[in-house]
Amino acid sequence: MFTRWAYDEIDVMGHRFQRGDQVGLLLGAANRDPGVWDRPAKFLPTRPVKPHASFGAGLHFCVGAPLARLELQIALPILFHHRPGLQIAEPPTYADVYHFHGLSRLRLKT
Repeated sequence: MFTRWAYDEIDVMGHRFQRGDQVGLLLGAANRDPGVWDRPAKFLPTRPVKPHASFGAGLHFCVGAPLARLELQIALPILFHHRPGLQIAEPPTYADVYHFHGLSRLRLKT
């Protein structure tokens, strides 16, 4: 959870905020929201591309996002070329640290 302040009067999902109101924000589901993603807990590399919350947005957009995307565009094809039979060996486990819920373990087999 983190806080932000409303810069202007605004209605968000049925709630009215005044300029200067402090708002607590929580990335509860983020990129695992079943209302947005089909089978969100399953790794589906061919899943249709949709907007996601991994890198934040607006003023708080991650400056490392282009590098992370570039690393994946380069690394994943090399990995899949060298390990074409790569499969998930067991269900992944996710971290539960504050509001960061990325993978804590991903076991693979060839």
